[in-house]
Amino acid sequence: MADLESFGGGWIFEEGLRPFCETIAEFSGYEFDDLDWQAVGNALLHTDVDEPDGWYDYPLSGRVPLTLLVADDPGSSVVFVRVTGNPDERTRTQIEAALHIFSNYTVR
Repeated sequence: MADLESFGGGWIFEEGLRPFCETIAEFSGYEFDDLDWQAVGNALLHTDVDEPDGWYDYPLSGRVPLTLLVADDPGSSVVFVRVTGNPDERTRTQIEAALHIFSNYTVR
């Protein structure tokens, strides 16, 4: 098995974090539910992108295992996100497209 790779990093608007998580989970074949959101949402309060250990990682153990990493940017309206894993090219492209969309548009 190849080493896990970090890809799809950047920021998204904070209000779009849950739909982003649900979207990435869908691409990986993982069913992201309210309990998953509760874990990520509560953990986000204790993260800080500027701190060395300021990221929270959440496994998405679907058909394409991925790890979603999130970190708050205190004082702003964005959240930083990264994804690690070994996705196929299609899944990688989907994730990169989702990152582009969620960083350019707000979700209401």
